[in-house]
Amino acid sequence: MITSPMQPWLITLEAYRELCTVNFQSPAQSNAVDEKAQPYELKEGLATVRIHGTMLRQVSPRQKAIAAICGVRLCSMEETASALLQVAADPAVHTILLDIDSPGGTVNGTPELAQVVRTIAKDKHVYAFTAGQCCSAAYWVASQADVIYAAPSATVGSIGVILPIVDTSALYDRCGLKMEVFSAGKYKSTGMDGTSLTEEQRDRLTQQVNATWSRFKQAVTRRRSISEADMEGQSFYGLDCLFNHLVDGISPSVSSLKSKILVRHG
Repeated sequence: MITSPMQPWLITLEAYRELCTVNFQSPAQSNAVDEKAQPYELKEGLATVRIHGTMLRQVSPRQKAIAAICGVRLCSMEETASALLQVAADPAVHTILLDIDSPGGTVNGTPELAQVVRTIAKDKHVYAFTAGQCCSAAYWVASQADVIYAAPSATVGSIGVILPIVDTSALYDRCGLKMEVFSAGKYKSTGMDGTSLTEEQRDRLTQQVNATWSRFKQAVTRRRSISEADMEGQSFYGLDCLFNHLVDGISPSVSSLKSKILVRHG
């Protein structure tokens, strides 16, 4: 993994499992390189910023390239925020479109990127669109746009938080091993290999996950009218996204939506 396993995630379970299969320490892939993409596309005052892949606060070119070899796309939230700030400062831009295809990512970096979107939306028109996935961290960011569109077959939502921890104590016992941990502070050794969580540690992790979930829901409901029942970590497909108010409209493709936006704001 390229982030701490103790960090909570805003991601679909399938994408989290997929990310766990990537060996970022593989020496055989140490020379992998990544081509630098343009920060945004500009056409007739409409700037398109892509948010594609699992979202992490920072991603090195090597990490992105190694993940790509394994079939996993990564998106740097800091690079995305930088692109958005460039767009906001560009006088030629009157409208911004977030082209999203992401299962979510880390909590770290998500509220900050969402705040960038919300701040920019005060001065310029901001749209979000997904033809694939706009889930968890990606939806937190998209929810701060003025309008959200999705393709008829897109997946949207997953408003929840996950923090998987493997209890390896039984495996250690089977192998004749015993982990002894000397630590100061009852929470310092939380999640240590070969140990089980104490009740106090479980309670604290539950509080942290629920606090993040609460902030997630507050950010979404400041901009959108979504029921509590629809913010339990589930995803919605196609027209259900529209019926449950996660999106404002359906568009068959990003190119179709761009044409509509240019007619409206061009």
